[in-house]
Amino acid sequence: MNEHFPDPSAPTYAALVLGSDSFRLLVASYRDGVPVMLDGEHVPLRLAAGLDASGCLSQDAMRDALACVARLRERLRAHPLAAVRAVATSTLRMARNAHLFLPAAQQTLGHELRVLSGEEEAMLTCLGVAGTAPAGARALVLSIGGGSTQFALGQGTCVKRAGSVALGTVRQALSFFGNGRIDAVSFAAAIASARVRMADHAADYGPGTRDCVYGASGTIHTLARLARDNGAGPGGIDRAGLELLGTRVLEHARGGRPLAGLGRLLVRDVAAALAILIALMEELEIGTLLKADAGLRHGLLHDLHHRRQALPA
Repeated sequence: MNEHFPDPSAPTYAALVLGSDSFRLLVASYRDGVPVMLDGEHVPLRLAAGLDASGCLSQDAMRDALACVARLRERLRAHPLAAVRAVATSTLRMARNAHLFLPAAQQTLGHELRVLSGEEEAMLTCLGVAGTAPAGARALVLSIGGGSTQFALGQGTCVKRAGSVALGTVRQALSFFGNGRIDAVSFAAAIASARVRMADHAADYGPGTRDCVYGASGTIHTLARLARDNGAGPGGIDRAGLELLGTRVLEHARGGRPLAGLGRLLVRDVAAALAILIALMEELEIGTLLKADAGLRHGLLHDLHHRRQALPA
């Protein structure tokens, strides 16, 4: 996304995503059809971790989320906006008490807040990545979140097919590494389980359907960085690099050499995300995954801009 000074007369839009891992804000102005970034925010709330055993968001999780929405509202007020698009993703699709949180969040924000379906999320993410792929290429776009995994196949700005499965890092971490034990057996089981969840989609997104594959989520970007920090090559994400990272994760979990670049990340979350990505690459027969810096927020902005441009003068 272009970051030069915007044209004051150009329309400015904001996209806000209440995601399972984090809340993300992007504000951009459009000049000659090209977005110019003005402001952004990334708050790692881990909303999905606030779901209890009955599938309800805890009071603490809702309170923290509303406080974050209030802070982001102040960021929005700093810009003269032509339009705002605010959406929520998988955790608020699944939460049994979402009907209590969503009206309060919408009132706090002062803008309409809509829960996306998994397919809508996949399509908009694919739209956000559209400018990354070579002209005319059939691009498969993958996104792994805290509560779900999305995949979409597009060519230019045309999204041909999109899908979503309720397979996210938070639930995968709790299901396979919730007792704190991360070993070769539990890691292999996490991969096998994720492959089963993806099996029904393999034919629709396999090698013959695409020319290139992009990873468009913060989770995939983090795994790419960790793979590089721990000895993988500097190119795209490949299976050899992920297998090396898996070996290093298990070594770290056994009390061996610390995993480089871990920082504040929990090793169980890394193991869960890695299991999902390895499963995706195996089940969909992906050799190399390219990193896309754009994603859902960018797709929301593009959609807003195109819709506004289509309105009669």
